[in-house]
Amino acid sequence: MKLQQLALLGIFAISPFILNSQKNTATDHPIMCGQNLQQAKLYEENPQLRVQDSIDQASFDEAYQQYMLTFDPSERSTYTVPVVVHVVHLGGEENISNQQINNALEKLNEDFSMSNPDLGNTVSAFTGIIGNADIEFKLATKDPNGNCHSGITRTFSNTTYDTGMSQGSHPIVDAVAAQHGVWPQGEYMSIFVCIDPIGAAGYTYNPSNGFNQNQMYGAIFMRHDYMGVIGTSSNTARHTLAHEVGHWLNLSHLWGSTNSPNVASNCNVDDGVSDTPNTIGWQSCALQGTSCGSLDNVQNIMEYSYCSTMFTQGQAARMQTAINSGIAGRNGLITNTNLANTGVLTTPTDICAAEFISNTRVICQGQSISFQDVSVHGVTNRNWTFTGGTPAIATDSVVDVTYNVAGDYSVTLEVSNGSNTETTTVTNYIKVLPVPGVGFPYSEGFESITQFPDDETFTVFNPGSDNTWQITGLASSTGNKSVYINNYSANTESLDEFISGPIDLSVLDPSESVTFTFDYAYSKKNVGDDEWLRVYASTDCGESWILRKTIHGSILGNQVTGTNFVPSEDDWKTVSVTNINSSYYVPNFRFKFRFESENGNNIFVDNINITAPGYLSINENHTVASKISVYPNPTTNLSMINLEGYENTEVSVALYNVMGQKITQVYNGTVESPSFITEVDLTNLTKGLYFIKLDTDQAHETIKLIKE
Repeated sequence: MKLQQLALLGIFAISPFILNSQKNTATDHPIMCGQNLQQAKLYEENPQLRVQDSIDQASFDEAYQQYMLTFDPSERSTYTVPVVVHVVHLGGEENISNQQINNALEKLNEDFSMSNPDLGNTVSAFTGIIGNADIEFKLATKDPNGNCHSGITRTFSNTTYDTGMSQGSHPIVDAVAAQHGVWPQGEYMSIFVCIDPIGAAGYTYNPSNGFNQNQMYGAIFMRHDYMGVIGTSSNTARHTLAHEVGHWLNLSHLWGSTNSPNVASNCNVDDGVSDTPNTIGWQSCALQGTSCGSLDNVQNIMEYSYCSTMFTQGQAARMQTAINSGIAGRNGLITNTNLANTGVLTTPTDICAAEFISNTRVICQGQSISFQDVSVHGVTNRNWTFTGGTPAIATDSVVDVTYNVAGDYSVTLEVSNGSNTETTTVTNYIKVLPVPGVGFPYSEGFESITQFPDDETFTVFNPGSDNTWQITGLASSTGNKSVYINNYSANTESLDEFISGPIDLSVLDPSESVTFTFDYAYSKKNVGDDEWLRVYASTDCGESWILRKTIHGSILGNQVTGTNFVPSEDDWKTVSVTNINSSYYVPNFRFKFRFESENGNNIFVDNINITAPGYLSINENHTVASKISVYPNPTTNLSMINLEGYENTEVSVALYNVMGQKITQVYNGTVESPSFITEVDLTNLTKGLYFIKLDTDQAHETIKLIKE
């Protein structure tokens, strides 16, 4: 195969929500590798990088050809590369275990040492040129400051939905750096694990001097279910990490520098390796494929066949050239000084600290939380204490604990390895919410709330640790307060949620219909702003969520305000969520509001109401035969009040606002018929929630009335 100069194929990668990604979940069957697509995007934004990479590649190809003159597959050094794995997650299954991470590195090392168990499946035509890269990848045991470390970081961030490198920064890398500092790529090979690396199973970039060695943008980005073969992954994905590390060590796809296999013109493109036959590229395991006139190496790890078994000797030599090259500082990784500084030369004898993670921290009574010990190194014994939980004590590495009583609870973990013991206690780590929840009907105008969030009435989800939902007195649809996001001063796209505590809807009869309404006010900052407000509901106290309302684009609002938006009375809109049916009538119903920002202006939410037409709050002395109903409800001006069962009774019917202030006396006198109807006029009142209150000597009833 002819040797050609290749432009660099890639430099960046990644995943948790930014904007378009916030609106989509990872695909079940992603493309295997997104390297070249991201490289092209990077070149488009940075033409100078294309020039630099061409220079680097020309220098590399010359070094590779010189290396091939003296290359002996049986006589070469074995090199060690320090690795740090950054798990970026939203608390779900993508927060993969230490065991899965170690398994992924184990499979990677098998591929790079010709010890993978499926190597024996290689077709006989290529067994004679199987290549041993002789490169070992080991988790670092020291951080950049020389402190004891697991070589694994965990970052809770919406950037787990990757948007990739843009304008000199990368959200997923920046999120990790903000919490854990920079792990320089001149000292560590960083692997970022996320939910969705831009629709691919993984991607990275080939070595380039266009990146600062004191940063970590030239990393590898992997979808969590393509790491190793256990946990969230499977045997199908076992060679994907090796594929991306191959790119990181300057290998191309066998059909050349594109993400498009199975294209006839690929026969005219070279991958720069002499013992890999030209091919169009394979997405199936056609072991006898001859796409360009000779037998294809379909089982090559740099193919898309998903039946990979091998690298060739030429590829192994190319990767050895890369690890010894000064391009991108790869040769700095393998020096004895760096190996000592990163802690991979010796086996640590001390546990760094007692550390644990959990799949959630807020649950309802009767629900369970899964805890996992992530302490290192060499833990042999552990003792858990779960205050308020069942079991109350445990010794396993993974423990499921049930909490049956509402409250705040601490967790303690003690670990030892025979050499040292470490203990950690996190006070009020778990919040258990009461079930049944607050009573029905539900009304929240934020007037009486002094602490927001309190993790009981409301919880806030702010993965970007930036401006998020907060109580404000700047504006309200009714009363004096609302919740809002100061989005005007935000400088990045973000996702923010506020989540209710449990609400008891089990008191409703399945035949009753629920009215869920809220008010919001919103303005764009720029004409092109594309932002979303979504409302979700849960029937299992937030373990799962169902989208019930989406307000987006021009429906959300077309108003453009170049200054910090504060709504006037006319800016408020009332929205009804009409699909809360009887399947939601549970004692632990919860709702959440999600706002997905694109650097627009402020958004306000107020006056959240969940009620049922005609639903009564009945005094215990009130007779069953008596009933009050209001219709239409919601209304735009007039509503009719119907009293039944109050014949020959002195009644007072009045209209009140949410502050408890009396607005008007609707009726005061004796009801002389079994069914009595009067009207209430809201024409001159602002939109929002009101109350009709009926008083007699024997009963006191209140019913909500909503003006749209």
